[in-house]
Amino acid sequence: MTRINAKDFIEELRFDIREKDIIKAKLVLSKIGAVDDNTRKMALFEISRADDPFAIPVIVNLIAEYRDLARAYPQMREVLYAKALDHPEMLLSMLARESRRENRVVLVEVAGEMRLEGAASLLMGILNEDEDEVVIKAVVTALGLIGETAATTAISEYLYSGNLELTIAAIYALGQLASPTAFQRLAEKLGADSDLDIMILDVFATDQSPAAIARLNEGLSSHHAHLRNAAKQRLKEMSGKAVPNLINNLLHDDTDLLIHTLNLLGEIGDESAIVPIRKLLHNEPKDANVRFAAYEALGMLPVGKGAFALAQGLADPVENVRAAAAGAINRNYNTMLAAGLKNMVRAGNTETRQVTEAVLNGGCDTVFLDLVEEEAFQTCALEFLASKAHPDIRAHFVELMRKTGHADLVSGIDATVADHQAPTLKVFAVDDSKMVLNIYRGALHRLGCAPQLFEFPAEALKTVGREKPDVIFTDLNMPEISGIELIREVRRQYDKTVLPIIMVTTQNETQDNDAATEAGVNAILHKPFTAEDLGKALSTLGKLPAEKRLE
Repeated sequence: MTRINAKDFIEELRFDIREKDIIKAKLVLSKIGAVDDNTRKMALFEISRADDPFAIPVIVNLIAEYRDLARAYPQMREVLYAKALDHPEMLLSMLARESRRENRVVLVEVAGEMRLEGAASLLMGILNEDEDEVVIKAVVTALGLIGETAATTAISEYLYSGNLELTIAAIYALGQLASPTAFQRLAEKLGADSDLDIMILDVFATDQSPAAIARLNEGLSSHHAHLRNAAKQRLKEMSGKAVPNLINNLLHDDTDLLIHTLNLLGEIGDESAIVPIRKLLHNEPKDANVRFAAYEALGMLPVGKGAFALAQGLADPVENVRAAAAGAINRNYNTMLAAGLKNMVRAGNTETRQVTEAVLNGGCDTVFLDLVEEEAFQTCALEFLASKAHPDIRAHFVELMRKTGHADLVSGIDATVADHQAPTLKVFAVDDSKMVLNIYRGALHRLGCAPQLFEFPAEALKTVGREKPDVIFTDLNMPEISGIELIREVRRQYDKTVLPIIMVTTQNETQDNDAATEAGVNAILHKPFTAEDLGKALSTLGKLPAEKRLE
């Protein structure tokens, strides 16, 4: 590029300003890319001193011609804003008359960024008459910045434009309008594209108005796993603001919605959720997954005086629910609960055995130490630890008894003794619930498997990269990486015949099942599961030794 004499450049520009010769000024400024930094700044200073009717069209043209330069020198827009504030009518007049695409886009952007009064109707007119997608994108963005709710319907049409940049502009514009109707239009768009879905949920999460929170809450009922997981994460981050909507969800009969809601209420930890969850349990929900989720949630909350109600979970017919109730009791243990549990275990019957196994499998140290002096509980506990417990559970409670003055009770238990038959099947279990992982551990041990447990899918994927298991069980709904995403990643290394994967879920959504099948899952198992259920699934795959199969 030919070097321009800086002195001549500035002198010529000053002359054109004095003569009010806009055409020649634009010609001089077309060489601004060839001058140094100081000269550019001096040129902008000279334009800032010019009369507004001269400066405004010159600076608009300069920004339109030199986008990169305009980004490097924000003073360009600052000068334009200052001039336009003094003469907004001039900017509006130019906006109505300008036909050159580049200049029109700049005028539209400035009108939006300045929230220029009177610009909305002009922008709506451009939207109706202009077919240039670059101009339309600028107009859509500007209408969003201005907050022109009358443009909601017109902007919504571009959600389905087929032009990704224009669609994204429409999403953010509707988010800035932030009206119930705008959010409704965004919600209607959900489910077509996972990346756009996340953008829309982020719009709701950023706004955090009641209407936006309601839309996020609706995401918990979505048929799409990625939407449910993303909505859950954003509601969790919103914390207390989301709780009223979540509590209202507990009045519905939708099993999946109840489970996702209970998970969230536990993670958020807001005490106002305790009474509604206890009321839900009082109504005895038929689905065991709902009962499990309710006790798991209460285990994360300071239940306080109402903790006695947790004891009813230990009489639940489903082992998983009993384990979750035991965990909740352990975290909320008090004198009243202690008295109730001692009455439950003194009979030395089936209930005693069930309570004992729930306490041990749940790793409930506080409850164990309080009950260990009860003869019936002690007998059941020592028998379970000696013959049935997973080695990790056995070792943990043996060590606990030794540390707390009960070493005499462990004489018949050798925590280091291997099982009668060493595990032959290496099984990975992936679930974001620690309670579910504890259940996996006990159930797979009973089947003679060697379970390796993962609370975080990313860790499971890393381990699969280093060592291949014989089978993987994975949850569907997990934050960060869903079960379907995990399956896809594993399938990059191993096909279905080499490494079977079983998806375990509370749901039976066609979309989820189809997505899992497409990703490469071998089988789908529904919660709550027992050791027998896992055994049948492994048997079907031909992975479980005949003598270990449970019918």
